[in-house]
Amino acid sequence: MDEVALIDRRAAAPIAHASIRKYRAASVSAATRRAIEGGWRAFGAWCAARGERSFPCEPGTLEAYLIELADSGRKPATIEQARYAVNARHKLAGLPAPGDSHLVKTALAGIRRTLGTRQRRLQALTLDHVRLIRFRADRKGLRDRALLMIAVCGGFRRGELAAMRVGDLEETPHGLRIFLERSKGDQEGAGVFVDVVRSTLSPRHCPVQAVREWLAAYGVAEGPLFPSLDKRGRAAGRGISTETIRLLVKWAAEQCGLDPREFSGHSPRAGCATFLLERGVALNVVANHLRHKSINTTRRYDRNATARALSGVY
Repeated sequence: MDEVALIDRRAAAPIAHASIRKYRAASVSAATRRAIEGGWRAFGAWCAARGERSFPCEPGTLEAYLIELADSGRKPATIEQARYAVNARHKLAGLPAPGDSHLVKTALAGIRRTLGTRQRRLQALTLDHVRLIRFRADRKGLRDRALLMIAVCGGFRRGELAAMRVGDLEETPHGLRIFLERSKGDQEGAGVFVDVVRSTLSPRHCPVQAVREWLAAYGVAEGPLFPSLDKRGRAAGRGISTETIRLLVKWAAEQCGLDPREFSGHSPRAGCATFLLERGVALNVVANHLRHKSINTTRRYDRNATARALSGVY
């Protein structure tokens, strides 16, 4: 059933339904929208198989679905995502969210207490790791080296790397400043600048120099900073995909003798935080560099802070 059809016809009459869909869909990022759609499809299929009504959904139906997910071995974070997807589809139609009911919240609390909420922590890919890798001397090798250097020094997300344009770079006395038109923490597109500084301790492994070498080989003044390349190293006219970046990170981990299964597309961002914090960069500076809204988010990456503080005490 079309959610928009359930909106009060008198309120929606002056506005085309297509416009309603467009602007409501734009309220969340593309990645969040895909997650909502995937979660909603799974819930819809579950309801169809049991003869339950998925929309509008009764709280008891959602409660039963979440409990079945828990009994099948799904983790609390996955179950919470399922609740979010169902809630989001109802809220977009101007309807009460079934997952906000006391019934569902009580079930979720019981699931969390029973299963625990500890999440698997993937490994960080740091600048030290990238410096160990011997990249090929062709265009793909130069692109991959520049991308990973920028990723681990700027703490960029996969989507940010894929969306970067050559025109987003600006030379500064310290290195490079990269403009992000939109990011996870800036969904309304205000834009933010991120600095990647020149390496003085290891000039042979400098992220700024790596980008310059790639741009010299790339030979274009506009377009994607990190393009998709064919087998001959020719740019395909579109940016590299986030999936290719994820596979590149796993390849990089393997080149360092590490288990690629322990790494993900988020590992370079985690590696940036880990690298900086372990070298004594102030927590608030790292938080600002990574565009974290809460310093508590940054603090999660400081894995050895307590051990360093206690070292030598006894």
